[in-house]
Amino acid sequence: MRPILPAWTETDPTLHALLGAAIDPDRKVLDALERITPIGGKRIADVGTGIGHYPMLLARRTGRTYGVESDPLLRAEAQRRAADAHQPNIRIVDGSPVALPLRDGAVDIVLTSHVDPDDASLAAVAEACRVLRPGGRLIVIGHYGRDDVASLLEPEVVEHATEATRRRTGWWARNGFKIKVVHARLDLGDETTAHELLPRLFGDRGRAYLMGPHSPSLRLNLGLFHRVREPDA
Repeated sequence: MRPILPAWTETDPTLHALLGAAIDPDRKVLDALERITPIGGKRIADVGTGIGHYPMLLARRTGRTYGVESDPLLRAEAQRRAADAHQPNIRIVDGSPVALPLRDGAVDIVLTSHVDPDDASLAAVAEACRVLRPGGRLIVIGHYGRDDVASLLEPEVVEHATEATRRRTGWWARNGFKIKVVHARLDLGDETTAHELLPRLFGDRGRAYLMGPHSPSLRLNLGLFHRVREPDA
């Protein structure tokens, strides 16, 4: 899983594992996915899978899950985790959001956090639609904002998310996406983990937050931005 918080770009597998455990520990995203489209028995491509966070969570429900990752260190860790879990329906493969190693119409769902609400991402959207069957669904996990985490982000990052998620005029709406908001949380209950993650996620703002009295979790609103691949004319 590529971290869904905009400021975080580390490729250390250990930190990815910490972040995967801290973001949405109640797994509300999985429940929201089921409400958007049933996932039982479906073929899913998780693009930018990182260490295979979502394939591991989804493996018992899906028919086949492809974890697509271009970073060799993260990809190797995802392959190790899938092998250790004895999940034969997970395949971890090399690829990027604009060059997926899948045939046309290969999957029912593309799940990704590698689409930023900017026209530069339209190539990745088109590539995701290529590998979707007609009627399949592209689901982008991103930061919806309007939450506790927003106070720790750079103002321009917050403004970008807010503008893009406006219901009728934002980037997502203009490009055919519907928005489902998931009211999740960032778990900071373990102080060691909190002190490991927050400075990397939010820099000086994260350090300042930890220096004062703070809550064991932060409200984190995630957006599931989704659109259907329409049948070819």
